[in-house]
Amino acid sequence: MNQRKHLTLIAAGSAFLASLPLVNVFDHYTWAIRAFLVVAVMAGVGLLVRGLRAPAWAPTAAMALTGLVSLTWLFPSHEEFLGIIPSPGTIAHFGSLLRTASEEMSEYATPVGDREGFLFLAALGVAAVALLVDFFAVVIRRPALAGLPMLAIYSVPVTVDTDTTNPIPFALGAIGFLWLLVTDNVDRVRRFGRRFTGDGRDVDLWEPSPLAAAGQRLGAISVAAAVFIPLIPFAMPAGVLDTFGAGAGGGGGSGIGNGRNGKSVSMFALLSGQLNRDKAFDMVKVTNIDDDHPFYLRFNVLEELTSKGFGPKPITGGGPVNNGFGKPEWGPSVKSSTHQAKIEVTNELAISFMPIYTWPTKVDKLSNQWAFDPKTAVVYSNKDTTAKKSFNITYQRAELTPEQLREAGPLNANDPLLKDLATAPANTFVKNKVEELTKGKNNEYDKVKAIYDFFSPDNGFQYDTTTGADTSGTKIVDFLQNKRGYCAQYAAAFGWLLREAKIPARVAFGFARGGNRTGNTMTLTNFNLHAWTEVYFPGFGWLPFDATPSTSISGSVATSYLPAAGAVTGDDPVDRPGNDPRAQSSESAAPTTTGAHDNPGDTSTTDGDEQRSTLARAGNFVMSAYGVSLITMLTLALLLAAPGLARTRTRRRRLTVAEPVASFSPTLSADGPVMTVIPDERTMGVARDEAHRAWDELIDTMVDYRIPVDEAETPRATVERLVKKERLRDQAESGVRLISTAEEHARYARQPLTGGELRSAISAVESSFAANATRQVRLSARLLPPSVLRRWRTGFSTRSSSATLAIGRSWDALMRTLSIRRIVARRTDR
Repeated sequence: MNQRKHLTLIAAGSAFLASLPLVNVFDHYTWAIRAFLVVAVMAGVGLLVRGLRAPAWAPTAAMALTGLVSLTWLFPSHEEFLGIIPSPGTIAHFGSLLRTASEEMSEYATPVGDREGFLFLAALGVAAVALLVDFFAVVIRRPALAGLPMLAIYSVPVTVDTDTTNPIPFALGAIGFLWLLVTDNVDRVRRFGRRFTGDGRDVDLWEPSPLAAAGQRLGAISVAAAVFIPLIPFAMPAGVLDTFGAGAGGGGGSGIGNGRNGKSVSMFALLSGQLNRDKAFDMVKVTNIDDDHPFYLRFNVLEELTSKGFGPKPITGGGPVNNGFGKPEWGPSVKSSTHQAKIEVTNELAISFMPIYTWPTKVDKLSNQWAFDPKTAVVYSNKDTTAKKSFNITYQRAELTPEQLREAGPLNANDPLLKDLATAPANTFVKNKVEELTKGKNNEYDKVKAIYDFFSPDNGFQYDTTTGADTSGTKIVDFLQNKRGYCAQYAAAFGWLLREAKIPARVAFGFARGGNRTGNTMTLTNFNLHAWTEVYFPGFGWLPFDATPSTSISGSVATSYLPAAGAVTGDDPVDRPGNDPRAQSSESAAPTTTGAHDNPGDTSTTDGDEQRSTLARAGNFVMSAYGVSLITMLTLALLLAAPGLARTRTRRRRLTVAEPVASFSPTLSADGPVMTVIPDERTMGVARDEAHRAWDELIDTMVDYRIPVDEAETPRATVERLVKKERLRDQAESGVRLISTAEEHARYARQPLTGGELRSAISAVESSFAANATRQVRLSARLLPPSVLRRWRTGFSTRSSSATLAIGRSWDALMRTLSIRRIVARRTDR
């Protein structure tokens, strides 16, 4: 196997190793299997085409086409020609997968399941990286540049995941890049010929010399430091860096639902992403077998309240959902009924928390990957999502009365389930408001009812998708004063006031009862997402209270223990504009701005500006792999184009005539170029500069096309060598002789000759060089001109040397100034 074929395999292997850090993003290895198949097929076709001694561009084109066919086979649209040949429908299908992945990036937390959009994005990204690595390492033999596309996919996991990161895949990716560099350099050493020791003994290719051994040790230390030191922050347990400042996501309220393995899903990103869609998407279908008016469908809660608002608490308890749920806390005096429902979750809702009804007693057709936490009453999974799940649930409905809740016993301060759930951050305005509202109330229910009634539209509260400016200093005070907001603000503010009154409260997320009904089947969409408050009563457990105005919520349901004005109590709920982000709330006294209904972008606050800032932080945290790759590829394209652009700029500057020198023009005869002598001093200076610039351009063109340059040669000798060895003919020969004559006169003659036609002469010579060069040399001359790279290296070396020399001189001067001998001598002189 020749070296080019060998490099093809190494490049493919290195590209795949660079993608291994994606194991931190995906929950399964399906992506790795598909990506490996695509890269393997591309590498095989590259080997085959290079074995046929095809043109340099042919293997790259064949690999790109093979990658497209492989992706078509793995992600079919069922509209392909002959089953695997891409069609316009295939391209449209690929675009649909990319759009789906882009939408779902704001809805999923890492590690994600086997979502087709994410799998396609991963396979496409790895294939693109493999193609670029092959191009840089094999085609143009610049393996160091291959590190840029490898870095693009290498950096995705640490961009989208803030949890503990496994460093092993990153080390393997670094090893792959080193493997590529070592292979290329070994090949270059082989081309040097045989090696000898000082006594004339042959040295084996792999036998290290003392200098090489020292270099290997230094390289190993440098690589280890480069790989592991940047990984230290990402290998730390989540939250360690928060002690020094705000963590990713902006602190409390940036995510919800921490599971046992530390992964989380941002409820804010989920709800904002779904509620801001342009149209409704079916998420859940509920078939109520014997319950015409169930309460809200619930999937998660926020329990921790800090100065930044409500946030998640880690789920630390529970067991498999099939083990049962236990009995509700109420006693036999409470009238209750048992009901059944079938819940079907569509592909549009894929989170780690299952939507269920309050007070469940039994669930069928869910695997043991799902667990029930009795503290939060949440069904969750660390290994699966809700997408395409279907199950039956048995639940209870309690007919509680206000009188029963008024008779609830006192809170148990030592109850571990209620620890820290009845406290609130210090806030003078909230404290005074709670004291005002609960004055004279002697039991928990009356206090809850008094605070609940405070949020009534009769008190000036208006449902609105935007809130007023933050003028009061704290967000909770701002909402309570402006009295404008939507479900996230109502639920958070209600819960905050309850906790200030020493009443346990938390914020729940789920679906209101609205939606479309067909028979006894109700379809819930993204516009039915909702947030409300849950309050704990001893002897009864957690009970839902929805402080959001019922007239603004499609599917609002009144409870038996807290009827609300305008709530639906008997008939099916009626859709209202509040459910559609494209409509405005008709109940608002003032015009409202169109926005997403019930978007809890910041349940910790009641200010719209803060909500949007929280959403922005969450959006930045959930940066997509596609966005990272796109930005990196654009940066890579700019870096690759920089040498070529610099070369073009230099050529244009050199060959641009500063100003017309006269009306003459040179001509060529059989005896050589005939040029006009310029007597004027000013025009002579211009002509001399033009001749020097044209000669410099000729030398750089020779360097770009790999033609040897001898600095000791005269212009005439250089031209004779070019004409003879590079076989310059016709216009190219006349042009190079014209440039040589102009340079000789500019150097040695008293009066230079005009350079009016030097530009066309340079163009003719370059065209001849390009015609005699290989494709690889031509490509290198255009994209990565050696003359520019050499000039950059020389300039960097010169500046580095100057900086080192200046630092050395400064250090010496400092040491002389601080010399003990000088100080002692000065004191002695005194």
